[in-house]
Amino acid sequence: MVSLLLLAQSDDEEAVLTEPLDSGDWISAGAILVATIVAAIAVSRILRRLIEHALGPGFAAILVGRFVGYAVFLIGLFYALTTLGVRVGPLLGALGLGGLVVALALQSMVENFVAALILQTGRPYTLGDTVELDGNVGVVSDIDSRTTLLIGLDNRHIRIPNANIVASTIVNLTREPIRRSTLTVGVAYATDLEEAAERLREALRRTERVLATPEPTVNLRQFGASSIDFDVMYWHDSDVPSELATRHDLVIAIHQALDAADITIAFPQLTLWTAEESDIGPYEEYSDTVRSPYPGLDRPAQLVEHGATGL
Repeated sequence: MVSLLLLAQSDDEEAVLTEPLDSGDWISAGAILVATIVAAIAVSRILRRLIEHALGPGFAAILVGRFVGYAVFLIGLFYALTTLGVRVGPLLGALGLGGLVVALALQSMVENFVAALILQTGRPYTLGDTVELDGNVGVVSDIDSRTTLLIGLDNRHIRIPNANIVASTIVNLTREPIRRSTLTVGVAYATDLEEAAERLREALRRTERVLATPEPTVNLRQFGASSIDFDVMYWHDSDVPSELATRHDLVIAIHQALDAADITIAFPQLTLWTAEESDIGPYEEYSDTVRSPYPGLDRPAQLVEHGATGL
């Protein structure tokens, strides 16, 4: 209380009224303060439950509930101080200046706090989603005012600052129940491409974890350095274990199907040529000067005689 009285002092007026305080003033102030605490707790809990009912559990409900609870407490506290004769105006000015100093000192924490509000408002992910955040893949376990906690696929706990998440790309792997993956398969240049495509479709049909709807597709992609490449695009359950298991089974099925059809899965190859020894080089003879015809520079003789520039 002494510190509050000192903060409330101003140069031209005292913070406390000159009249002495009696026991009734202290009892009134204490009753107001107790009622304020009870009201703040009740309002915070009720508001939190309402937001959780509307938006689901998360940091937004906790944050808004606490903020409103603190606001109710501060209003009651200032009212209790007023009953004791404390001038609230100078006190608010001092608290505002102190708050500015604290905000500058805790700038990083403020950035993460604001980022947490943005994440809760936009809701790009919720608890239990599998996401890729700031280069890390894991399941969202907790979101607080400073960080988001991921449980990695290797069971590591990864805490990422919320400000980093807002400034980077957010990939939610499980927002939808299914998603598509692509497996690139390269075959030798001498392969019958239509037959290879049919064998790849057969492998897709044999893989149980590949979903029939939406229908998987097999598309030619490009002429590679050592192969002609196919893109095998297929759908599966969106969780990461299902993605890994589906790819594992599909690789086995494709290898079996192409091997049964005698189709070579291409791989980088290097051919060595052994030059025959000979005294004759690639040039039997050559002129003293080199000038090759070049479009735009070498013009027919009749154009040169008439002074045509060709420009």
